[in-house]
Amino acid sequence: MMTSASHGPAGITPFEARRESSMSSPWCEALPDESGPATARARSWLASLGIDQGNIVQVQTFTARNSVVMLHFEDGTALVLKQVDPATAKAVGTATGNEEAMLRLISESGVPHFARSAVPRFIATDPETKTIIMEGKTGFTSMREATRRSPDIPVRVLAALASVTAGIHTAPVDQIITDARYSPQIIAFPFASFARLTPGELASGPGMDYSDYAAAMQSVDESVARLRDGWGPKSLVHFDLRDDNILVKGADCQHPQVALIDWELAGFGDPMLDVGTIVGQLLIQWLHTLRGDADRLSDADTWATVRRNVGLFLAAYEHSAPLSTEQWNAIFQYAGLSLLMYAAGRLEQVGSLGRIGHLCLFVGCKLLNAPQGLARLLAPARPRKAEA
Repeated sequence: MMTSASHGPAGITPFEARRESSMSSPWCEALPDESGPATARARSWLASLGIDQGNIVQVQTFTARNSVVMLHFEDGTALVLKQVDPATAKAVGTATGNEEAMLRLISESGVPHFARSAVPRFIATDPETKTIIMEGKTGFTSMREATRRSPDIPVRVLAALASVTAGIHTAPVDQIITDARYSPQIIAFPFASFARLTPGELASGPGMDYSDYAAAMQSVDESVARLRDGWGPKSLVHFDLRDDNILVKGADCQHPQVALIDWELAGFGDPMLDVGTIVGQLLIQWLHTLRGDADRLSDADTWATVRRNVGLFLAAYEHSAPLSTEQWNAIFQYAGLSLLMYAAGRLEQVGSLGRIGHLCLFVGCKLLNAPQGLARLLAPARPRKAEA
C-alpha cells in the first residue's frame, strides 16, 4: 500500500550506478535505474515472464512502503512493478498478495467497461521475487497534485470520478462473496473502539497530542459503533481512495480520464466508506487552505469551494447509484473518520497534530456525531425526495 506521506514520483532522472548482480530480478536489492546493465536486467527478467515491450526509456520511482517503479517503453506504454506487502500477502495466503486477486476479479466480474478501464490491468506476477506487474497509467496526475494547483476541481473530473466509483460499487457481488476462494477479501470493520483505552495504551500512543486524538475518538465511539453494525460485504470497495490513489488525465478536456490505483487493501465491504473517503479528502484539501484559522469555519463564504466540490461529486455519484437517507448519513460519517485517520497519520509521521490536525479532529467529530447538519451545508441541492 502506498504510504499516506506521498505517492508522487520521486523523480525520473537516473539513480546513481548500483552494483550488478547475477540475480534475474530487476530489484537486485535496489530499485532499477536507467543504466544499461539495469535496463538489460529488467528486460531479461520480463522476458522470463513472457513479457517483451521493447526498450526501456525511463524508470520512474515512487515513494512507498515497498519498492514501486514504473518502466516506460519506447512505444509509449508502461508497466508498474510493485513488490508485494508481506502483511497483505500473509492475510490472503498467497505470495503475490491481495492486489493480484482483486485485479483479476475486477477484470472478470460485472464491473462495466468504463469503470474497469480506470483500474490498472493485471499483467503477471513473479512469486520468486514477490513482485506484481500491472499496466502503468501514463500521462496522469494525482488528485493531490491537481488540487495543489487549484482547489476548484473541474466539474467533468468530479463527474468522471463519481461515475467510475459508482460503476465499481454497483457491480453484482452476491454470488462472488459466497465463493470460498474470496473469503480472504471480505473486509472486517476497520475501526477499533477507543472506549476502553487503558492508561498504558494512552501513555504509549504516538505523538505528543495523542491524548487529544484519543479523547476525540472516544467522543465518537457510539457513532462508530452504529457504522460497525451496518457494515457488511455489500460491494467491491477500494478501501484506500486517498487523493494520491486517484489519478486524473486531461482534467481540462471534454472527456477527462480517471484512474484508481493501489488495490492492495481492496475487497468487499460498505461502498459508503469509499464515497466518504473521497468526501473526506475534499474536506482535508479545503481545511489546508484555512491555514489553521478555525474562526473561518463560521464564515459561510469560506465553505464555498468545498461545498461545490462535494456537492457536485455526490450529485454525480447519486445519478448512477441512488442513495438512501441511511447511506447519505454514512457517507458523511465515514468522511469524518477519514479526517480523524488523517490526524492519526500526522501523529505517527510528524509527532503532533498541528493546527490542521486539530481542525480535522473538530470537523471529523462533528461529521460523525451530527452528519445531517454538515450534510445540509455541504450538499444543500440534494433533492428532497432522496431524503425521504
